Amino acid sequence: MMRTILLNRLLQLIQVMVGISLITFTVISFSPGDPAEITLRATLGTESPPKEAVARLHEEMGLDDPWHVRYLKWASRVVHGDLGYSYQTKRSTIEEITHSLPITFCLASLSILFSASIAIPLGIATALRQNGLVDHLCRLSSVIFLSSPEFFVAMVFMLIGGVYLGVLPIAGAGGIKYFILPSLTLSVGLIAVTMRVMRTSMIETLEQDYIRTARAKGLSRRIVIQRHALKNALIPVLIYMGTQFGWIFGGAVTIESIFALPGLGRLLVNSVSSMDVMVVQGCMLTFAVIIVLINLFVDLAQLYLDPSIRSHGE
Repeated sequence: MMRTILLNRLLQLIQVMVGISLITFTVISFSPGDPAEITLRATLGTESPPKEAVARLHEEMGLDDPWHVRYLKWASRVVHGDLGYSYQTKRSTIEEITHSLPITFCLASLSILFSASIAIPLGIATALRQNGLVDHLCRLSSVIFLSSPEFFVAMVFMLIGGVYLGVLPIAGAGGIKYFILPSLTLSVGLIAVTMRVMRTSMIETLEQDYIRTARAKGLSRRIVIQRHALKNALIPVLIYMGTQFGWIFGGAVTIESIFALPGLGRLLVNSVSSMDVMVVQGCMLTFAVIIVLINLFVDLAQLYLDPSIRSHGE
């Protein structure tokens, strides 16, 4: 069964990479604006670069070829591990991505850590005290969190942590403190959903027959929850959070732009605005690979954690 999952994910990865690269290349190719002219404007610092220089750069970038020819040339280089280079910085696309990826990974990891440390205990507390004050307050908070736009949450955290208290930086990248506010912002919506998933899973687990059997044996409430209920109740929560870890990379685009973090999302935004085709393609492929690999890890983790899936597969 594990071999089947690996094979399916490998095929899915190839299909996703081809599809995303084709769509992205097509959209960029037919977008308004001349990549060569935009590049020369940034390089020369003038709004009207010489036409001869634009023509030479056109030929160098291969923009005179039809879009499908340019795509096939690019795809053939990718197969050999060459993602091209940035027209703006003249650095290789792999170098640009390698520089930005750790920042986005750190941001996503801290967001998952914050959401897990807050949402899981609250979800357990609301499940054990259904329809109580804590339950009502947490459910109301989850609705507010889900309905709050990310840019609004970011401004609130920036005002509180960066302006009023003055204890955290609101822009740039440096030590771990630069990631606290953006990570908290990114984790707000995830906290709301994870708390609900934990609450629902815990309630369903407490109603299972083996929990009633454990209680009938005279085990204390604490032992029943810690040794029997919690382990099984955490399975859907961990699976959900693992899946969301991949999508956080895509959601980090807005947060990195707001907090001026030089991560993969901000690199993508800047590359799109400057029509830096090679870097845009490289970023999109990186996002695709990350999401597919994380989904593969989640599938394998579910297979390991849930014995019923293994027995069904066998």
